[in-house]
Amino acid sequence: MNLNLPILNQLFNSKNLLIAGMGGGFDIFCGLPIYFELRRLGLKAHLANLSFSNIVFSQAAKLQQTIRLTETLVGITAETEELPVYFPELYLAQYLKKEFNEAVSIWCFKKTGVVPLLNNYNQLIEHLSIDGILLIDGGVDSLARGDEAEMGTVTEDAVSIAAVSQLTQIPLRLIGCLGMGAERDITHVHILENIASLASLDGFLGSCSLLKQMQSYQDYEKALLYVQSRPQQEPSIINSSIISAVQGHFGDYHQTYRTKGSKLWISPLMSIYWFFELSAIVEQHLFLSQLFATETLADVLQEMLKVMKNRPRRIAAQIPLP
Repeated sequence: MNLNLPILNQLFNSKNLLIAGMGGGFDIFCGLPIYFELRRLGLKAHLANLSFSNIVFSQAAKLQQTIRLTETLVGITAETEELPVYFPELYLAQYLKKEFNEAVSIWCFKKTGVVPLLNNYNQLIEHLSIDGILLIDGGVDSLARGDEAEMGTVTEDAVSIAAVSQLTQIPLRLIGCLGMGAERDITHVHILENIASLASLDGFLGSCSLLKQMQSYQDYEKALLYVQSRPQQEPSIINSSIISAVQGHFGDYHQTYRTKGSKLWISPLMSIYWFFELSAIVEQHLFLSQLFATETLADVLQEMLKVMKNRPRRIAAQIPLP
């Protein structure tokens, strides 16, 4: 069974697609089913991630077998020196080498403001001849526009969107979200309202579901479980929730110890990909332009606080299902 990607026609026009985790941590894993499906179809795709693995940058000079393009952008390979720290990108590269005998570089962006991240994207585009970018979000807080009652953790997502929005030389720039309902502190009824607004702008490109019968899903699950089993790699709550949903669990089911003691609502919504034109998300965003000149993440937070301080919020609401 194949992954029925609604954006497949657009992706077929890209000779060198970059699939990039936009919010950090394990976001890039949410792009793996697409990566595996495209590889099966013979298309060339590269993997990148906004990285929480600070050791990649603070000790990069000591690491062997890395490709350094800038001070805040490195390519991790299966041969990169293994250090006892949180390092999902390294273990993913090792898994791809072990399972498929492929020497894959996982490109890691350090968390910065928009200006350095934009420079890093430009460097990587030139290095790999990238002609298409698919930003991947684990969850849906990248769809927040800035006036939701609760917005989740939007900071890193907003930086990635702001940087990629300025890459006007790239003809294909899309956003994909997976794991709706897996995040806390986000008003999902407002996210659904935002999706409706994106549809009115012709910016919603469709959705599709992961099924456990799909080879691309099975490869993703194996990769995730392998990386999470490595030393000092905390399991991803969002990816664990996605796997739970695909496997057919429902309600207060806990795949990982990290969620014990909390109340979960695993549902089929978590197994659905949602795809959007990046330009449409930028069009309805309320504070993105304020971030373009930021250098550091602290600058981003400061600008966001300025904008959000006096901005009215939509009234908190629940999805009115009977």
